[in-house]
Amino acid sequence: MTHWLSARHTVTLLNVFTRSRYAPYSDAAFVHENDELSYVSAMRLREDELFLRRMKESLPKGLKNNLQMLDLNLKDAPIRLRVPLDQLCDMPVNPSDPSIEKIRKALTRQSELDAMEAVVVPAALGNQIDHLAVREAAMPFVVSLPAAFYEDLPYAATHPSAAADLDSLRDATTLLDEPLRPILCQTDESAAGAITRKRKLVLNYASQIDEEAGNVIANFATRYDSAERLWANAQWIAAFTP
Repeated sequence: MTHWLSARHTVTLLNVFTRSRYAPYSDAAFVHENDELSYVSAMRLREDELFLRRMKESLPKGLKNNLQMLDLNLKDAPIRLRVPLDQLCDMPVNPSDPSIEKIRKALTRQSELDAMEAVVVPAALGNQIDHLAVREAAMPFVVSLPAAFYEDLPYAATHPSAAADLDSLRDATTLLDEPLRPILCQTDESAAGAITRKRKLVLNYASQIDEEAGNVIANFATRYDSAERLWANAQWIAAFTP
């Protein structure tokens, strides 16, 4: 995102499954059960707002409004689908999941407003069910717009199926006549500086991520000399590759 914002693009983050009880590194366990959903959801919203502020800190004043967040306020899988936490990566996406249509409507609205010239979608490495739902919702736009898939973390670094999941995604998009190529997005920071900044940003989500997970997420980029690897379709390559 820093790369795109510095290039004067507008970035809108579609914040999807924000109604949640998942905050294992917070004091939510001491909240009454009836208040837990609203308490955790509000806590996570504050973390999102802090992330936005810190992302904007290094931007010139004229570019700060180029980063926006749109909250869909949807329930995450443990609430929406009654999936136990330890099974979130063990079930296929259900095409009739109502959240898919809601996400797709939000994307369609952005398109109708001419606010979506390209789309970046989770690759759903690790098969986390909410990530799969977002990817499923976005697929019609992958074939009509410049599109890229990001490698979900920490799953890309830790989940045993991550490499096979990436192969499956590449096979599926090739069948759609949208073969994917890897691209690297690099900022002007030093490698060490970029990784340190990434660690600081992800650890903003202190209710969800501990120090160990923050290090795994930040250090994943060392394999790309601190860059972020995306898997882009031909339209993206044509539009954004020098």
